[in-house]
Amino acid sequence: MAARVAAKSGYTNVKVFHAGIPAWAGAGNVVLTTTDFVDKRMGYIVLIDTRGPEAAEKGHIQGAVAIRLEDLVREKYQFPVDRKAYIVLYAQDTNFSGQAPVVREILSWGYKHVYILDGGYDGWLKRDGAIQKGMVRTKIYYLPRPHPGEIVGDEFINIVQSKPNDKLILDVRTQTEAAMGTIEGATNIPVDELQGRLKELPKDKEIITHCRTGLRAEMAYSILRNGGYKARFLNDKVAIIENNLYCCYK
Repeated sequence: MAARVAAKSGYTNVKVFHAGIPAWAGAGNVVLTTTDFVDKRMGYIVLIDTRGPEAAEKGHIQGAVAIRLEDLVREKYQFPVDRKAYIVLYAQDTNFSGQAPVVREILSWGYKHVYILDGGYDGWLKRDGAIQKGMVRTKIYYLPRPHPGEIVGDEFINIVQSKPNDKLILDVRTQTEAAMGTIEGATNIPVDELQGRLKELPKDKEIITHCRTGLRAEMAYSILRNGGYKARFLNDKVAIIENNLYCCYK
């Protein structure tokens, strides 16, 4: 869809990276996240102030733990056992070049969702995000729980098997992936086409999105919610082989 919008605006040399963020991150590349993402998931993520305790004492993002960037790798033992935990690092500004090597190291430990906060603490202040002074924590505390809009594997399987009339399963993988097998009764709309095809979906049903790993499913969930649809997403691995569903495996 983005390519079509660019073409309509007069651009003639437009390329599309179809694999998207999942492939980019899966290859070990570093991804930025937004202040909006952090704000909506406050209390569900591990938020690390890499400026350290002294700077955090003067003011830090509410709920953050202060660990200096140069100490993070040595504090590996503090990180959650759950490798699907969302981890966000921030500095005074974006400081991509400084934080990226540490993010890559954390990804090499097996964590799937590690990000740098675009704009850092300065960007957070500009959006009037919640801050606190003093009361600096230096130890990571993480309690696994579903993120807003996230559906757990057992409930997803129950929906697949029982096929309730008030729910629709939306497969947001590419058409090539879907051609190798789909969940019976599911609707396939690739995530990069979803914004332009929202009118094809009913508003009187809850839409459950899934992909292969959960990343595109969450992107689709955001598009649906912004479009006024009732939706949730499966943040887990899914494989469909010869139309048999293999879900929530490691």
